Amino acid sequence: MSDKSDSFIDNPVEGPAFPLLVKVMATALMLAMVYWGAGAEQQIIWREFSSGAAVLFGGALLITVVAYVWILKSRTSIDAQAIEQTWIWKRRVLLADITQAKFIYVPYLSWLIAPRLIVRAGPGVSVFYSASPQVQRVFARLMSGK
Repeated sequence: MSDKSDSFIDNPVEGPAFPLLVKVMATALMLAMVYWGAGAEQQIIWREFSSGAAVLFGGALLITVVAYVWILKSRTSIDAQAIEQTWIWKRRVLLADITQAKFIYVPYLSWLIAPRLIVRAGPGVSVFYSASPQVQRVFARLMSGK
């Protein structure tokens, strides 16, 4: 694919990684966890709560909140050199390094199932989500080799 990357993309494109409905569902799940967690909190006997349980609880809460925040703010971009997605850690793959790619897009359900590009570059596999029609078009062009 490296021979196509030089003139593959005229202008860089960028957009949200996840569709609005996925963000709304994530928010609803977070609100539900807070609501039922507050109800469960009244039943916990805090003096019997061990240090290990507190660390486990705190770690699970931290992971959940961080993943939720990044679902809301994650963005995917592609230019003539690389595909990039912001997440807890930034994912970046050079187009010249891609050896295999697969674009997963379900027509009429992209509002629910986030379209994604799965690429193999070297020994690893990276997944780039995109809710942006402009980014999805570039992903489709990448797959067709145009």
